[in-house]
Amino acid sequence: MPFKNLSSPRKVNQLGAEVRASAIHLSPELVAVLTNDPVRLAVLPVSGANGKVTNISLSSGDDVALLSKDVAVVRSGDAVWALIDITHSPKMEQVARDARSLSMRPSGGSALALSWDGQATELKLNKNEVDARTFPLRGDVRAIDLTATETYVVVDKSGTGGELRVHPGGTPEAGASWRAELPKDAAALDRVRAGDKLSAVYKRGSAAVCVVTASGGRLSAKMVQLASKPTDIAVLETTLFAAFADGYVALYDGETIANAGSGTLEPTSAQHIGAGGELRSISTFGKGSATLWAGSSTGDVITASIVRKSLIS
Repeated sequence: MPFKNLSSPRKVNQLGAEVRASAIHLSPELVAVLTNDPVRLAVLPVSGANGKVTNISLSSGDDVALLSKDVAVVRSGDAVWALIDITHSPKMEQVARDARSLSMRPSGGSALALSWDGQATELKLNKNEVDARTFPLRGDVRAIDLTATETYVVVDKSGTGGELRVHPGGTPEAGASWRAELPKDAAALDRVRAGDKLSAVYKRGSAAVCVVTASGGRLSAKMVQLASKPTDIAVLETTLFAAFADGYVALYDGETIANAGSGTLEPTSAQHIGAGGELRSISTFGKGSATLWAGSSTGDVITASIVRKSLIS
């Protein structure tokens, strides 16, 4: 059943600093939330119960990935650091340099850092250590995202808005199993949120979003225009979620996206989730009961249930 709205938003933590990024881990069911100035890492159960908050001696907090319940990797500027034994007294070790983004894998075990020089670094959990392996990328890759089983990359392509490529496994080294040429208007979009049925290529602060749907053994891409400029985007199954600075999260279901034309895309539903400050980061957790997690500029961490439509009209 498709999703129809958000319900029961509640604040589960207050971190006292701007939330920059979040990451999920499917088993065990955890959410990691990273703040900046000061840098803090909160690891919270999906149930919303009390988690562990750790102060980290880094100059900035920009991206985060959970490799296990005890090991995380954090991007701070151009450097990526492994945090070992985060539930107790974490040990820090630099594991990558020259990084411009860090992508989490929801199944854990590994993460991927995208470099400025056309390479990427796989960060893989090895017992209680993080091994780093750098490899060259095919083409000029501007964005990467990981699902539990696949790697999605957006590659620049002359005369188009780029190409979305889907590779099996935790890196894009194997040949692409799916490809979608993106419209020219997607050329400036520098982030991707990936899913088996729906992916979104976007840029924070831009109302233009490229949605890529999977159907009938092929990928189809088109541009949509949101009513406001989102601060972050997430996808789950056939639904797109957009967070806005004013505290609203809009939900666009598969039917709404399929019927979208050249005008402004009207949300299926929109909910003010009650965060202080501006919304900065959202993630969706779809195992079991689906939930949305959001972080704000003032450090509020909010969770809300994602409600499915009933089959009974």
